[in-house]
Amino acid sequence: MERDNYLDGIRSAWLGEQLGEVFFKALADRTEDRSMRSTWQTLAKLENVTGQRMAAVLTAHGEAATTDEAIEVGDEIVNRYAAASHLDSMLRMKDVVEKAIIHFDQLLAVAPDADVPSVQFLVHHEQALLTFVEREIAGNHDHALEDVQKLLTLSNKDPHA
Repeated sequence: MERDNYLDGIRSAWLGEQLGEVFFKALADRTEDRSMRSTWQTLAKLENVTGQRMAAVLTAHGEAATTDEAIEVGDEIVNRYAAASHLDSMLRMKDVVEKAIIHFDQLLAVAPDADVPSVQFLVHHEQALLTFVEREIAGNHDHALEDVQKLLTLSNKDPHA
């Protein structure tokens, strides 16, 4: 993967994290269930933390972590997730997350040494999301966020972990 392609991948990941944060916040705003609101807010925080790491990678390569495009998730997409059964939403999310893991693993394979910790965090964050989704699908709601929370705790202790 060439440098430009690598940076395009990092920019795409950064944009994806921005969209993910907006998406999860929108789901939190639309639910009446306090437990699910907290869950969506926790996932939004993970997207934010991961997005900050991708922004730092872009900045380290002399790229701006900004966009002229509006970062918003269409009401149609959020409404579709909010209106679907929880199981259907999780199954849709699982497909998206599995594809992201493949893409992010490819970025990690070509990441310069200085970027490896941040790109590894990107992969770990997506793996934590996959674990969340799989536990939700299995009905293991009480433990669904454990990996996400561990990653957030690690990030708070060491922002470069």
